[in-house]
Amino acid sequence: MNADQALTKHTCNSDRPGMPLPFGRKADLGQCPRCDELRQGAAPRSPGWVGELGQRARDDQQRSAEIRAHFAPDGPHDPKTCGPVCTFADW
Repeated sequence: MNADQALTKHTCNSDRPGMPLPFGRKADLGQCPRCDELRQGAAPRSPGWVGELGQRARDDQQRSAEIRAHFAPDGPHDPKTCGPVCTFADW
């Protein structure tokens, strides 16, 4: 989607403008442009925080893997490589 294009908003919910009808219901055909888009197969949108949670989980998994690799037997935590005081992952 281009930055110039605006997202189609729901017009079907007078109690909460811009929000869909509750429980996944859709307005009658031709009453709401976003409901019509969804009916035609448009992908539903998710809030931005959903993507942020997924990224946070991926970051945590990567950090855990790096810590396990560092402290693994014959890993870089060997005192000859790491030094007398290990500060790996201290941030």
